[in-house]
Amino acid sequence: MGLGPGNSQQRNFLPQAYNDFIYSIIIEEYGLIGGAFMIFIYLVFLFRCIRIFRKCPYAFGAFLALGLSFTLVIQAVANMAVNVNLVPVTGVTLPLVSMGGSSFLFTCCAIGIVLSVARNVEQIEGKPEPAPLTTPLTTTIV
Repeated sequence: MGLGPGNSQQRNFLPQAYNDFIYSIIIEEYGLIGGAFMIFIYLVFLFRCIRIFRKCPYAFGAFLALGLSFTLVIQAVANMAVNVNLVPVTGVTLPLVSMGGSSFLFTCCAIGIVLSVARNVEQIEGKPEPAPLTTPLTTTIV
């Protein structure tokens, strides 16, 4: 179940526990449920971006949204793999969770671009088809 919020015992022994190793602190404080919830959130984000990719009629916007979302999810997976000691320490932050200045800024820019593509897709889907003209347009010269 975890030790509860703020009751982490290994925080003093981890280098940069608030930044690169925040996922291990989340697992220690909130248990397996907290760690699985973090993975679930990133998978939902990826699923939503794949839906945007499928609905986008333009290739540039579709691949832009897909590429940025995969970049963020791979960054999250890399951080989680470092925290559970599967790969060596890379210094990659956990997107939107770790305390990182420039990483947080670029993560927010990437999510803003994905949201812009999603808004464009919604605007294109919401436009009704133009009604066919029933009478021809003619001008008379007098």
